Amino acid sequence: LLRQAGGGEKVLAAAGKALYTGDIRSRVIVDPGHGGFDGGAIGVGGVIEKNINLAFSLPMRDFLAVMGYIPILTRTEDTGLDSGEGTIRQKKREDLQARLALMSADEQVPVIMIHQNIFTQSKYSGAQMFYGTQNAASKELAERLRQAVVDYLQPDNSRELKKATSDVWLLVNCPAPVVMVECGFLSNPEECALLQQTEYQRKFAFVLAAAVGGG
Repeated sequence: LLRQAGGGEKVLAAAGKALYTGDIRSRVIVDPGHGGFDGGAIGVGGVIEKNINLAFSLPMRDFLAVMGYIPILTRTEDTGLDSGEGTIRQKKREDLQARLALMSADEQVPVIMIHQNIFTQSKYSGAQMFYGTQNAASKELAERLRQAVVDYLQPDNSRELKKATSDVWLLVNCPAPVVMVECGFLSNPEECALLQQTEYQRKFAFVLAAAVGGG
């Protein structure tokens, strides 16, 4: 499974450290954004964000498990966390509250939110990390994730970390270390095509999983 990610010997060795020592590490929550009634952003060619988010999150779950973590996904299918009843606004509120409840159960468990970006101009590309405001460890986690993506996937990416603002409700209300990873821009034709490739999804997921513990 590690080999499928296409990582070099150095990153494979770092990521496999838990296996060599026999350690069972902590839990990690992976939150594939949107789902069900909420498709998220719509990219080039009608690509729907919720599907891309899940495609990144499922292999990340597998890589985390191989590395000795206990991965917890907020969703594993094209569903929201709502009851399915009420207006769109009510369902969205219920979905967000359910996700926050999972993220808040243990303030020591890091949370990685997987999303895709979009912009009115198609020239923009590259991953960017947004970190939560309640836990100081959020910024440190975001920096590890950012650096790993730059080192192994996007060497020309100069995007800086961004502290969450009030419009990202989960990031400003989650008490645990939390980072929202905007993996790329669905509005950029080249990057949108890349984000749909299984091989790239696995590599990206592997890099994030390895970086969670500083590997």
